[in-house]
Amino acid sequence: MRIEGVPMPVQMVLNALSKSDAALRVALPKMEMPEAPRQGAQAAPTLQAATTVHVLLAAATALETPKDKRRREARPAARGLEILEQLHVAQVKGLPDEAALDALSQWAALFEMPDDPELADIARDIELRVRVELAKHDRTV
Repeated sequence: MRIEGVPMPVQMVLNALSKSDAALRVALPKMEMPEAPRQGAQAAPTLQAATTVHVLLAAATALETPKDKRRREARPAARGLEILEQLHVAQVKGLPDEAALDALSQWAALFEMPDDPELADIARDIELRVRVELAKHDRTV
């Protein structure tokens, strides 16, 4: 696989980070390496590690394909279906599943509609079903 150049969004992030690093070096010119941590003591994360993580997150977001974005947006709705299924299995066994009801309440409180119109239609149906189940068990959100 041959990669030519860096995508523009990633390049912009790298440029911004290199400028902030240069400003930091000017402001703090005489920095020395810290001592090696003693056994039992953990070293604090460095600025370089935080910067690297931020670059990776920015690059991953910039390089996200539409398929990946759709999959990410569908995850919360799929989680709602999983919890509904857990509740159904418990009800078939004749057991009240308070944990599933609590999870459904929490899911309904935190759920946000996806941007994709097709996913939003499906998610709306799932949210309605969750709210119906919660109402059956005298739970409100």
